[in-house]
Amino acid sequence: ILQVYLAHEPTSVIAANLKACSHFQLYNGKAAEAELKGLQNASTAGDVFQEHDLLRHNLVVFRNGENALQVLPQLVETIPEAKLNLIIYYLRRDEVQEAW
Repeated sequence: ILQVYLAHEPTSVIAANLKACSHFQLYNGKAAEAELKGLQNASTAGDVFQEHDLLRHNLVVFRNGENALQVLPQLVETIPEAKLNLIIYYLRRDEVQEAW
């Protein structure tokens, strides 16, 4: 169903993000990121990643925490999972005090 929708709406950020999240669960972060790069390539507007907080958040997750400290703190108030992922970032680095 998602692929049919994307065939009609190839620049749908929500649909592309859903497909990327599915690829993350099924495969890995690189596969998920590749799905989002297709969205960037199809976009006629500027940097689609900088325009959508959800995409910036998920890129951090797909990249196993890369740029977490630059991206996630800004999103804690708008994306509830950002706080959880920031805590996970700290715990993976044994920085328990920062996670608390």
